Amino acid sequence: MYLLPFLGMLLACPAMAGTPAPTTEAVQASQSAEAVQARQAALEERVAAWWDALIRQDFASAYSLTSPGYRQTYSVDAFKGKFDKKSNWRRAEVLNIDFKSDDSAIVGINMHFVYHQPQTGKSLDMQNYVQESWVFMDGQWWYLVKD
Repeated sequence: MYLLPFLGMLLACPAMAGTPAPTTEAVQASQSAEAVQARQAALEERVAAWWDALIRQDFASAYSLTSPGYRQTYSVDAFKGKFDKKSNWRRAEVLNIDFKSDDSAIVGINMHFVYHQPQTGKSLDMQNYVQESWVFMDGQWWYLVKD
């Protein structure tokens, strides 16, 4: 008697009856892929904020994206002194991200800038590939300044 309602549900929904449940491995792989995508998106967002600040020459904002250890060691004024006031960065494109571990990554960037030739006075649009180190600490990605 109790079996009849259950059989009725199976007959009414034959697609459900034949659909196997996802395996634990499939669920973990899906969650893992989503976690990697979320981690990559978070890092790309920080890289974009870093380069946006540098392009605008907002060195205080860029400084706030450096690693906590760097900020404990160097002042914002020391950080600003690392940059030429005539920097002509135009844009940065993230080309690749290589996660070295859960808390470190190397980000490959195509940097677009204008170079002013002092001899001729002409300006040239140029680009250069650079790699940056980023670390994950306290739930956030931070730029690792190379001295």
